[in-house]
Amino acid sequence: MGLWDLPPMDVRSLLCEERAALLVLLDHLDSSAWDQSTVCPGWSVKDVALHILDDDLGWLSRGRDGDRSGLLTGFTDHESFIMALHDKNQRWVKTTRVLSPRVIGTLLGVAGTEMDAYWSSMDLMAEGRVAWASPHPVPLWFDIAQDLTERWVHQQQIRDAVDRPGLRDERFLGAVLRTFLWALPLHYSPLAGPDADLVIQLSGAGGGFWRLQRRQGHWDLVELSSASSVESPAATIEIDTDSAWRLLTGASFDQDRLVLSGDQDLAGHFVGARGILV
Repeated sequence: MGLWDLPPMDVRSLLCEERAALLVLLDHLDSSAWDQSTVCPGWSVKDVALHILDDDLGWLSRGRDGDRSGLLTGFTDHESFIMALHDKNQRWVKTTRVLSPRVIGTLLGVAGTEMDAYWSSMDLMAEGRVAWASPHPVPLWFDIAQDLTERWVHQQQIRDAVDRPGLRDERFLGAVLRTFLWALPLHYSPLAGPDADLVIQLSGAGGGFWRLQRRQGHWDLVELSSASSVESPAATIEIDTDSAWRLLTGASFDQDRLVLSGDQDLAGHFVGARGILV
């Protein structure tokens, strides 16, 4: 079963809640908190907030208004595109650092209202693009879900930097991880071999069970009701949900919370999976 075969996962209400929580958080930070370093190399809390604003304005300009002047095009390989994207992000943050926290919060609020209206107008089964999940178009609902993962992760990075509890209840973590795990079929595609099943068990809020299966050289992902739904899997991966989102974004996590069983080549390949552009 591929993404086009799944019922849409509509996360637009979660996006509204995530934005509201971010605005409350930022409104209660003092100036020293805005200067705190985050896990994003060289970026402070203020820089991450500016990056989120850039994401909003990009969606509105390119998607809603059809202005492609800021679109990165003409790349022949993934690495050069990633470097260009990194440079673009850095230029934006460097240029907008002169804005005050109050102005940034106001702009995020205005852009958020515009984004809510834009998201509500979208056809969830239109075509979108998520490069880390597929080289081909994906349903737009998945593209929107990918945007939730990015915004949610950036908010967690801010919350970690200022030591505030994160939005890690089942609704948010469940939606984020169900999106991230679709990086696995593309990530595993270079691994050829006989038919095989990997069972992925995520424990904690938003967790569950998934089967990553290889059939005639093609990898696919299926959510399960329990780990016992698969008899004699080639490998098993067990990790808690808080560690899983960190691993899938390249952040540090407690390695003891990841347990790999069975075929170590298949299970170990999971560690390099990323639900972000890298």
